[in-house]
Amino acid sequence: MSGSRVAFAATLAASALGVFALSSTSALAQSSRPYETTFAGEPVGPNDWILTIKGNAQVTPQYQGSDKSSFVAFPSFTIRRATEPKRFAAPDDGVSLTFYGNPLVSFGVVAAYQGGRYYQDDRRLYGLSKINWTIEPGVFVELWPTEQLRARFEIRHGLNGSGFVGSVGLDWVQKIDRFTISGGPRVVLADSGYMDKYYGVTPYEAAINGRVWPFKADGGVRSVGAAAAVSYDWSDEWNATVFGRYDYLTGDAGKSPIVRAFGSRNQFSVGVTAAYSFKTTW
Repeated sequence: MSGSRVAFAATLAASALGVFALSSTSALAQSSRPYETTFAGEPVGPNDWILTIKGNAQVTPQYQGSDKSSFVAFPSFTIRRATEPKRFAAPDDGVSLTFYGNPLVSFGVVAAYQGGRYYQDDRRLYGLSKINWTIEPGVFVELWPTEQLRARFEIRHGLNGSGFVGSVGLDWVQKIDRFTISGGPRVVLADSGYMDKYYGVTPYEAAINGRVWPFKADGGVRSVGAAAAVSYDWSDEWNATVFGRYDYLTGDAGKSPIVRAFGSRNQFSVGVTAAYSFKTTW
């Protein structure tokens, strides 16, 4: 399956998770933030929601640890109560639904897409097990120590049984007129189940491939890096974002024979997002 079709299907699945959570937990999504009174010049009420549809295009590594890149394009969406102020979201955040939020802290459910690893994408993978793409549902906590500094924590588990993965990110968020500039460090941690699935090599795989050696990957810090984005609000309805992210594979991820033999510890991603928001009543 091509990267764009996989990402499309995966994002729809992640969005469906958000819709399910919304229908069962919307009563918990009250916020103590100051209420907004208008959207696009029109009054809003307690039963109004702002739905944002996004078109995303990215260049990312073909698979975890790859030294090659692939292009993917996919849709996504976010939703919030119209009476609540728009929250900052980094492009590398998972699709999330807030259960509770105030100016200092918020938490809820999250889901992220994780690409797979396929022989047709890189013939050097001969003999190594195929890893199917998956959705990683989980939970998140977001903290705002100051009005411009955001800390976000996510912990997720792949539906393909790949184990737990957690991410920690800090963003300095600066709004300048219609522009929003953000960026900061990133750390990704994973348990042994996750690490061994994506970076381990069994003796049988090593014998068949011939270029790698047996390796059992343990849990720990998978990568450290940074992300940055520039967003521009054309209006309340239209927004465009350009972003980039760099991750350096560490620990057993960086030691993996897959990475050392024909991959790279340096992982780059760049992309653009166009978003359209509109008011709807439920």
